[in-house]
Amino acid sequence: MGARGRRESRRAAVGGVLLALSVVLSGCGGDETLVPPRPTGASTAGRAESAQRTLSDLVQALGRADTAAADALATPQARPAIEAMVANVKLLGLDELGLRFVDDQSVLSASDRDQYGPQAWAGTAELAYRLAGWDAQATRLETRFVFVRSGGRDLIAGVGGGEDRTPLWVAGPVRTEHVGRALVIAAARQDAAHYLALARQALVDVGQVLPRWNGRLVLEVPGSEDELDAALAAPKEQYANIAAVTTTVDGSLAAGSPVHVFLNPRVFDGLGPRGAQVVVSHETTHVATDATFASMPTWLLEGFADYVALDHAGIPVDTAASQILARIRKDGPPDHLPTSNELDPTANGLGATYEEAWLAARFVASQYGEDKLVAFYRAVDDGARVEVAFRTVLGTTEDAFVRSWRADLRRLADGVAG
Repeated sequence: MGARGRRESRRAAVGGVLLALSVVLSGCGGDETLVPPRPTGASTAGRAESAQRTLSDLVQALGRADTAAADALATPQARPAIEAMVANVKLLGLDELGLRFVDDQSVLSASDRDQYGPQAWAGTAELAYRLAGWDAQATRLETRFVFVRSGGRDLIAGVGGGEDRTPLWVAGPVRTEHVGRALVIAAARQDAAHYLALARQALVDVGQVLPRWNGRLVLEVPGSEDELDAALAAPKEQYANIAAVTTTVDGSLAAGSPVHVFLNPRVFDGLGPRGAQVVVSHETTHVATDATFASMPTWLLEGFADYVALDHAGIPVDTAASQILARIRKDGPPDHLPTSNELDPTANGLGATYEEAWLAARFVASQYGEDKLVAFYRAVDDGARVEVAFRTVLGTTEDAFVRSWRADLRRLADGVAG
């Protein structure tokens, strides 16, 4: 079925990395390494105050949709990015805007100095904003600003990048599509209407299994995998094999933090229509069940999401589970439910193991009923140990369940409808 998303359960590292910058000069006495001087406490405090004035003025300009005022705070090089931010704030209806200077990152990389000039410097700012009508509370995250001194004040020379988060609406122009409970925020070059159709169907799919859920879905579609990495402050290649991820916008696990679905276009756009729909419905299930904040075995969390996405989609089991069935024909059925390590994005045979987790959830529904599967999931989500939920909800033991499930897997691998 191709790569698919997973819940991001670890908080991403936030904050700038101090980069050592040295210049090696050859002279008569041999090589000498010179390190640019760090700013003194007084100079750091002074430019922090100056940067805060610029950031406060930017917040005012964003709130008024005043492009001219925003442009006056930026270098010519940075004005297209600042103008896009102004347009995006208006388009998205962002409120509760705020920018607070947090820290001076002190030393820029050589490539940054080439881009912004030798007098440029970078700082971390806390960015606050709320997606009105969609997020219950404001997002607060740290993002990078690059400044240069000009005309007696610090102007913005660049926004985003580095080790901090760069929200999609900060990264460049976006477009939106929304209807009912679904909103798509996409990089300008993406077809937002296409993704909205997937989001609408995902709400239908989730509603068939979880009819009482009436929450909202926000789907973010970056223009590239690099933009996804920047939005989530993720190391390069972390999501290289992942089609989508459901996570908090700020990377925290704080209760109430806005949760969105983020697509990886490099992987997602390689999926066929059915695979793409399964991914979005899978991730929407994570939104509906607050899976970002859950603590439960990964096989149940991911298997349940795939059950919701697949079992009402009309995809034959031998198609949806082709990888795991091939593995069973070769090696026999597994003797245990999938472990978290086996479902790690870096694990070998990840696609087959995801299918294995789905077949475990599917077997619960086929043997005990869909309502029991939902009750089992909710019991574990509420804190019951899995072995206890097997007994109290399903009236069996984990060992007995695994034995029956293995027999079912053999039947499926042998081509017997299950």
